[in-house]
Parts: sequence; structure tokens; C-alpha cells
Amino acid sequence: MLLQCLLSLTTVNNFWKSTFGFSFFTFISRVFGYLRDLTLAAFLGAGQIYDIFVVIFRIPNVFRSFFGEGAMAQSLVPSIIEAKENINNFLNQIFSLLLFSLLIFVGLAEVFPKLFVSLFAPGFIYDEEKFLDATNFLRIVFPYILLISLTAFFGAIQNSRKIFQFVAATPIFFNLSLICFAFSFAELSLKVLGISILTAGLIQLILNFSVVAYFGIFPKLTLTFDREILNSFFNKFIPAIFAAGVYQLNVLVDTIFASFLITGSPTWLYLSERLIQFPLGLFGVAVALVSLPNLTELFIQKDMKQISSHSFKILRVLFLMGFGCFLGAYFLGDYIIEILFKRGEFSSFDVGMTFLALQGYAISLIFLLPQKYFNSLFFAISKTNMVVYTGLLSLFANLILNYYFIFTIDLGHFGLALATSISSIIVFFVSLYWLLSRKILLAF
Repeated sequence: MLLQCLLSLTTVNNFWKSTFGFSFFTFISRVFGYLRDLTLAAFLGAGQIYDIFVVIFRIPNVFRSFFGEGAMAQSLVPSIIEAKENINNFLNQIFSLLLFSLLIFVGLAEVFPKLFVSLFAPGFIYDEEKFLDATNFLRIVFPYILLISLTAFFGAIQNSRKIFQFVAATPIFFNLSLICFAFSFAELSLKVLGISILTAGLIQLILNFSVVAYFGIFPKLTLTFDREILNSFFNKFIPAIFAAGVYQLNVLVDTIFASFLITGSPTWLYLSERLIQFPLGLFGVAVALVSLPNLTELFIQKDMKQISSHSFKILRVLFLMGFGCFLGAYFLGDYIIEILFKRGEFSSFDVGMTFLALQGYAISLIFLLPQKYFNSLFFAISKTNMVVYTGLLSLFANLILNYYFIFTIDLGHFGLALATSISSIIVFFVSLYWLLSRKILLAF
């Protein structure tokens, strides 16, 4: 009955209603995400355990964006719409390839965890206890990539049918799991955190599989692959990795550099970035995700005028939202952080350091919100090479700026946040110039 009620929310083929539905569940998810962060900050403070959690869990989070959520949605949705009568064969091949690849990748991480920690948290190498704890934690949480990537696969199938609510609601179970485990154990250890993450991943997978099964879709394992089908998919999937993962990859780069800074730096960056993610997920991701099926259908119909008109209206809204969020984060961020996190082990000093990072990230909101839409537009019009170019540009700019701000002018964790913002600004203007020069955004 609950499933049927929620499905009814998506039956109206209206862009803003679908966006509102997605945003509503995203908002609920972000509220529980805040409660999760509040719980962990109060129990752990900006100490070693929280630092390890932030740095190490960032690794599966980044690869999740590669194999799963963002990349899967942006590449699979247009492919499903195009597949039509061959949809079952197509889904069987993608499901099998995804599962086999993930099993191999997770297996490598389980066998060589020290290599992964050394690559993604080099600052931990100089602290033997921290390095050992990080290695053990990585072994526990890395299978989460398998669970959440399969969840994303089933979520993309839903998106292709213009059903978005379950995908938006999925993170709620992750947050609830961590909160429940935190209050259920006398000591909130890394092992407890790891088990709570795996439990959440399993629940998320079961939910999304159930929705797809409701429609009678049951992807099966196969060892027979069609090169033409796979080439079509990977032509979208590989660029989608850059679209979905470049921001997370930039944040991971920030975290790697932060591992060289004073204790607390990864936590301060993480909490400030979480605040940035709130409007980004609520508005940017919601609009981009809901737009993709509509834009793809318009492109198939060769209705470029409607694409331009549609884009112009959405971008105006995203700019206004981004600017408003920037003002709120930059000028009221310290009060927001104090209200949200100043409890237990999280001190006034931690509030100040987190606000400093938030100020560095804040300006990016004006540009990240429309950039999310730009990426969906690139995929819809089959210009995925632009996503690759802008992704590489963002990554290299962030790397260079991080090194300069940390090791040359010593801006600390504020410099890492600022570097991410500057790289996002560069990518936005490059994308805008390309769309204007190709007269895709004619309304401008």
C-alpha cells in the first residue's frame, strides 16, 4: 500500500512537481543527515576517530559516485530510453558487468587495504596507530560500494520511468542506521560505525530492488555481451564518471591534503562540505536528475528551441537559489554551525574552524547548482566529451591550487575549500561559453 501511494506521486508528468517530490524526500534525507552528523560530532568531537571516519569513508564515497549513484543515473537513463524493445537484454548485460567489476574491485581493496589508505590518506602513514585503525576500518566499509552501486543501478531504472521519490528517500536509511547504532552501543568505535554503514547499504539495496521488482523487472546474470550495446553505454558512462565524480574527487583531494594538517582539519572540512551539500542536493541534483529524461526526449525529437527555453527558465531559478544560499552560508554560517553542531565534544574552536572552511566553499554554490544542470544537458544532447574535458580541468585546477594554498602560502584547511570553489567557477564559465558558442542556449 505504501509503495502504491508513493508511486502515485510520480504519475503526473510535470517537471516541477517531479522536482518538488524529489526535493521533498531529499530535504527529509538531509534533515536525518544533519542528525547523523550532530550525533557523531557530539559523541566523537573533532578527534582521531571522526577524522579517520571522514577520510576513509570518503574513499568508498568517491568510488560510489564512479560506479553508482551519479554516473549510473546520468548514463543509464538515456540508454534505457533509447533501448526500448531491447531493454531486458540491455539491463542484463549492464547488471552482470557491473556486478563482476565491483566484486573484483572490492576484493582488491580487501586484500590490499594498506595500499588504498596510503594512496588516499598519505598523512596517516606517519602515525602507526592511526594508519592501522584506518586500514581496519577500510576493510569493514569498502563492501558498501558494491551495495550502493547496485542500489544506484535499480534507482536509474526507476528514473528512466520518471519515478524519483524512492531514489531521493534512499539516503534516509543510511542516516537512520548510523544514528541508531550510535545510541545502541556504549562506545562508538570505528567497528560499530563500519557495521552500521553495511547495514544501511543492505537496506537501501533491498528497498530499490523491491521497487523495480514491482514493475516486473528482474535483471539476470549473463556471460553473453553485445559489443554494440556496451559501446553505446560506455560512451555515456565514462564521461558520466567525470560528471558525477569530479566534485567528490575534488573533495577527496581536499581530504588527502587535509591529512597532512592538524588534527580536526578533515572533520572541519567534512562538516562544512556537508552544509554545502544540503542546497546542492536539494536543488541542483534534484533539478538535474528530473530534467534528464525530459531533455533526452526533446533531443530525440530534435526540438532544440524547447531545450533552450526549458534551460533558460531553470537556470534563472538555480542562479537565484545559489546566490541566496551563498549569502546565507557566508554571513550566517557561524551561527548555523553553532546551532547545529556545538554540543558534547564539539567546541567553540571547532565551530570557528568549520565556519572558516564554509566561507571557502560558499561561493561555489552560485556555480555548482547550474553546473549540475549543464552536465545533464551535455548528456541529453550527446556531448559527453565536454563532461570529460571540464572534469579534468576541474581536477587539475584543484590539485594545483591545493598545493599552492597549503604548501606555498599556508592557508590551511580554508585554502583547500577555496581551491574547490575556484575550480568550480572555472568549469562553470567554460561550460557556459561552450553552450553559448554552439547556440544551444539560444534564449541567452
